[in-house]
Amino acid sequence: MSAEFDWLSTDPDETVVWTGRPRVWRIAGTAAGAVVVSLLAVIGAFLGTGRLGPQLLPPGVPAAAVWGVAALVVLWGVAAVGVAYLRVTHTDYVLTDRSVSVKSGILSETVTSVGVDRVQNTTLRKDITGNRFDYGTVAISTAGSGGADLAVSDLDDPETFRDRLQEQVRAADARRDRDGEGASTGALDAETADALLAEARALRETAERLEEVA
Repeated sequence: MSAEFDWLSTDPDETVVWTGRPRVWRIAGTAAGAVVVSLLAVIGAFLGTGRLGPQLLPPGVPAAAVWGVAALVVLWGVAAVGVAYLRVTHTDYVLTDRSVSVKSGILSETVTSVGVDRVQNTTLRKDITGNRFDYGTVAISTAGSGGADLAVSDLDDPETFRDRLQEQVRAADARRDRDGEGASTGALDAETADALLAEARALRETAERLEEVA
């Protein structure tokens, strides 16, 4: 396991099959909103400190205060975009031959995992733009759950992840069936066979003595 995924606890024989992250373009809405609000703040500052200032602002408001508010709005927009970007870069998706895990969080980490042997359904969701630009979310549910237990969201080419996951689910089902057949048809070990043979001999000897008494 590479240092990049040191947050993931795996067994020694566990193999990483696929890794991914949300697409960076998911922050586009946040960035667009921040740009619009920042432009409005700057335009408002120009108007408030220009000829229209007396009509727009109460008397006595200094130009420095107006530009200070505009600067705070711009800084808020930059911070919002920065946080959205960090959320993307601090979110990891990892699929192994045993489980699918999602790690999220900037200052603290939250890791959610579901074993592939528990996966019952996978649902691929795409909106209009997702169909156009080939991105979407794969929702994973387990038996008995009322909805999705885990969502691997905003993936570029989500079909690849879904196909890899379904391959691991089928492999887990095959292992479970194989282990079940082995347990049901396996031969007795030597110690158990000797114990059963001794009991059978004791029962035969008891039956013979009862016949002699009769």
